[in-house]
Amino acid sequence: MRIIEIFRSKQGEGPNAGKEAVFLRTAYCNLRCSWCDTKYSWFGGINMSINEVYSAIMRVGGDVRHLVVTGGEPLLWLRELIPLLSLLHSQGFFIEVETNGTLRPGELIKYVDEFNVSPKLSNSRIPARLRINELVIRDFVTSGKAVFKFVIDKPEDANEVLWFMNKFNIPHDRVYLMSQCTTREECVAKDETITKPMAVKLGVNYTPRLHILMGFK
Repeated sequence: MRIIEIFRSKQGEGPNAGKEAVFLRTAYCNLRCSWCDTKYSWFGGINMSINEVYSAIMRVGGDVRHLVVTGGEPLLWLRELIPLLSLLHSQGFFIEVETNGTLRPGELIKYVDEFNVSPKLSNSRIPARLRINELVIRDFVTSGKAVFKFVIDKPEDANEVLWFMNKFNIPHDRVYLMSQCTTREECVAKDETITKPMAVKLGVNYTPRLHILMGFK
């Protein structure tokens, strides 16, 4: 599989924000959102075997047993991730997988504790036919292992979030709203004026971007 980086840091987003974890960032993505903050993952990386990735995770992680698989789009590497995450799960890892919700998880559901699914809204500038796969989203909802994280850029985004929630019967407590921002100042301003009030209005969760607010990787 092709890997961009493996590093130890803290989860910056979602229900596990602030927890120390090992990050596995895979290469390539089937969507290219206009505001993506990891465009460097779209290209490059190095080829690593499953055993090489496993060894690197164990070495980098030390005593940490929390893994975040991110990208790019990790599910492009489903065939390789199934044996890798099966092995790590057997070693006591809590495993999160971050995905854009367009590719089916299949057998991976057995080995993942939490899917952080981020369906893209129109603010991504990706055509709806590419960013919305109804069958896949229903897979994640019925798995019972998914939370849904929406990137918020403007007040009107609330209508699209509601559409997803109603269309796929996503429980309110499984929805997280996160600001589209790249600097601490921008995040604070958008959190306070748009994202937090929207979360309160919709009765869903707000998540900060701690890695931006606190300056860690």
